[in-house]
Amino acid sequence: MKKNEKTGLLVPLLFAVYLLLLIWIILFKLEFSISVLKTSRSINLIPFYYENEIGMGFHLKEVLENAVIFIPLGIYLCMLRHDFSVKVKFIFILMTSLILEISQYILAVGRTDVTDLITNTCGGMAGVGLYWLSVKAFHNKKRLDFIIMVLAAVATIVVIGLLAILLIVN
Repeated sequence: MKKNEKTGLLVPLLFAVYLLLLIWIILFKLEFSISVLKTSRSINLIPFYYENEIGMGFHLKEVLENAVIFIPLGIYLCMLRHDFSVKVKFIFILMTSLILEISQYILAVGRTDVTDLITNTCGGMAGVGLYWLSVKAFHNKKRLDFIIMVLAAVATIVVIGLLAILLIVN
């Protein structure tokens, strides 16, 4: 197998691992056992509305976490399908987020929230924007893709290693 074929297989593999981690984080809330998940089913259709024990408030941390976790989706999408228009990438990211939000409702494992849909989509599009800016800065898409692939591989190995430690400790 040639070097290009190996690297050509690595990006889809890393993307698949990222998607599995994304599903685990959003649907299963980083739990190793489904039985410990709180079952609740609710829908919030008011953007950036949060109801808690004290009243309403803006949850900047949650908004940022939702955006940041979707940035790799936009980057991977650009690496895997550079021929897609920005509109198609937007729709793909939006639909991925929508499927995850609807799945939370169906599985009763979280709050289906329009704010999450907005922030997830913004995060994915930020990834598309970061990738585009990086291509402009590097002037070499193949080199950039290789650098991102290496960084993603290292990050994936570290995350899987940490998860393995958590599984062993628990």
